[in-house]
Amino acid sequence: MSAKSSNLTDNLLVTAQLLGIGVLTFGGGWDLPRWAWGLFLSGFAVLVAAIFSIGLHNITVMPEPVPGNTLSKRGIYRVVRHPMYLSVLLCGLAVTLGAPTWIRWATMAGLLVVLVMKIRHEEARLTERHPEYPVVMRGVARLVPGVW
Repeated sequence: MSAKSSNLTDNLLVTAQLLGIGVLTFGGGWDLPRWAWGLFLSGFAVLVAAIFSIGLHNITVMPEPVPGNTLSKRGIYRVVRHPMYLSVLLCGLAVTLGAPTWIRWATMAGLLVVLVMKIRHEEARLTERHPEYPVVMRGVARLVPGVW
């Protein structure tokens, strides 16, 4: 894949992800039952754990690793390779199940597809930068422990 094509893919994936988050945020009400708030806060806790585990110097919304990045198997990264995407899905699931609308359901389905595509693209980029990535991450779930 050429650099220009890869940059376009990066931008499209990030744009689709951000649009999905926006639709989930504004695509219905926020009068959530307690269990949904619990799920939402769990998703937020996963995000905070990811930030503390990976360090601010490694964070980017782009699937292209930041220059000088390091691979991490600390903290939550021992359990899941992409906890920030898991966080997005948990928070999205909370609002979709807690205050459902057809637009939220459709967006959740689309967002899941986009994040799986982004994971595959990002892991290819990580493997280019760190050829040891597949070996280092063996045994660590991509998104949901015990599932994938």
